[in-house]
Amino acid sequence: MTGGQGLIEGDDLSMPATLNASVIAKLRYVKTNGNSDQGTDRGAIEWPDEAALLIGGRLAEKAGFLMELGLVSGVEDDTANAFLSTKVHFNVAQVGNTQLSAIPFSTDGLGSGYGFELLNTGAQRSQRPIEDRKGFSAAQALGLASGAATGLALVASSNNYFLNYSPWVPGWGGTDMEVAPSGFAHYFRAAYTPYIGSWDTGFGIQYWTGDAEVADGPVDKIIATDGWVIDGQAQGNVGGMPLGIYASYGECSHDADHFVGNCSNANDADSFAILGQLGVIPNKVDIYAAYRMLDDGKATASEFNSITLGANYMFAQNVRLEFYYVTEDGSGVDARADGHDNKFTLQLFAGF
Repeated sequence: MTGGQGLIEGDDLSMPATLNASVIAKLRYVKTNGNSDQGTDRGAIEWPDEAALLIGGRLAEKAGFLMELGLVSGVEDDTANAFLSTKVHFNVAQVGNTQLSAIPFSTDGLGSGYGFELLNTGAQRSQRPIEDRKGFSAAQALGLASGAATGLALVASSNNYFLNYSPWVPGWGGTDMEVAPSGFAHYFRAAYTPYIGSWDTGFGIQYWTGDAEVADGPVDKIIATDGWVIDGQAQGNVGGMPLGIYASYGECSHDADHFVGNCSNANDADSFAILGQLGVIPNKVDIYAAYRMLDDGKATASEFNSITLGANYMFAQNVRLEFYYVTEDGSGVDARADGHDNKFTLQLFAGF
């Protein structure tokens, strides 16, 4: 963004004259059929569902940053926890068309992919085309690509691919941060992002492995992280209307000490999800439909299949009104009331 901004420059100093900042807020109404733990059958107004101050931009000639400060509940006398997510991006070297970068990061909920991610398949929690993240993304449905994470992303990137290796631990804000010498888990991400004809595409794999060993009282705690996801997306035009297709499939190995709840049950968990989004009025109105299958690995009542239907109205680039309906069934849902979960959501999303 510095092309349109003035710089403050001096000896070993190069930063933008303009502060790049935004307050992100969500206001929404949710109504369910009473079977879900999200909302009630009487309906609920959620305000602010999320409220965060995002500040980012150029830090120096070859360094940039992004910080998220948010409202925190249940935290007393710990202002450091108001810094929900932070990363600092250092461009270390250029080899041909490949940029080598090192990115230390910490986040309360965006997952181990927060250090560096370019696709919109839910590989990183906040990077998604629709609000219902678990309804269109296998990585989000399983829970592998969300949650607290602190680590260092070592990245090689170019116009048509990127590689990310991140040693990390599932902790944030002083939680589980005292790490044993051999206590890092490992996150690998590879993606190929070519143009196929006029379509902008991306195909990738995420792989989590290793046990994070962190201090937990007098005895260190071992946290398992094993799992993988393959994903792909294609963005182009059909009949003059923009179309996006996003698909993913993943599995995680069951372990009682897994950092993801869905991966700590009796059996391995797996999920498949796909989303289609069509701009019926380009840059103004789009409609979408998503399908997701999830088996959370419980010995019984483990299948959760959902369909999501929705629409977005872009009042402006930074103001979006979204309505969506989710229906969920399967053996896991059969354990609840009448065996179905239905949820209506009307949300206003704005960046000030």
